[in-house]
Amino acid sequence: MRIISGKFKGSLINTINDSSTRPMMSKAREGIFNILQNDFNNSTVLDLYAGSGSLGIESLSRGADFVTFIELSTKCSKIIEKNLSNMEVNFTVLVTKVINYISQSNEQFDIIFYDPPFSTSKTEIDNELNIIQNLMNKNSKLVIHRHKSSDQFVYPNGLELYREKNYGQSRITILKK
Repeated sequence: MRIISGKFKGSLINTINDSSTRPMMSKAREGIFNILQNDFNNSTVLDLYAGSGSLGIESLSRGADFVTFIELSTKCSKIIEKNLSNMEVNFTVLVTKVINYISQSNEQFDIIFYDPPFSTSKTEIDNELNIIQNLMNKNSKLVIHRHKSSDQFVYPNGLELYREKNYGQSRITILKK
């Protein structure tokens, strides 16, 4: 997998070889970044269930000021750090459960990527989305990646649909505050 655009265009993004992670298709990533292309300059980004960090790394390449990566897997967190080791960018990688981070954080973000495992229950997703909205700035965007056959989640109060599109087996939903 490679960075699609920006100052690190073409750089390799390493992934772990583990069935518990599923890197997002490049077509879906490209679609997200085409939609949000003007939102990255000087932004703060939160990458939840970060995996290899491809969404946050692409954000940094396109001008984000800072990315916070949240990932429970130590293997994945090491891959994120390895992917960023040769880039002079501002980031932090936290090894913790997403629910723990979002429940305790007081930070505000311009863009939030939410890419939970496809097996995550609708109830858990609805609960996390209700908490995540508290981390959003006034004009924030929340990018949600689900399998296209997943149950539809409930939009938290105060958020509205910005865009939704299917890419292969993926459904990308972008909500705005």
